[in-house]
Amino acid sequence: MKALTARHRILQDEIAAEEKRPSPDRMRVLALKKLKLRMREQIEILHREGQRAVTIVRRRRAPAFALKPAR
Repeated sequence: MKALTARHRILQDEIAAEEKRPSPDRMRVLALKKLKLRMREQIEILHREGQRAVTIVRRRRAPAFALKPAR
């Protein structure tokens, strides 16, 4: 997730740099924005999956009491 977030930031910087040029390449900007959007969607999916995993773990907790094995 950290790698995706870092790449997302790098793409934002690349977009900003391209748009500051005297004659920016609109096709490159558009391609970078689409890639950035896909990265953001992947980050959101991983974030949701992480929350769901935590919720599942909470539901599967062992009972507070321990049963003794039968003799």
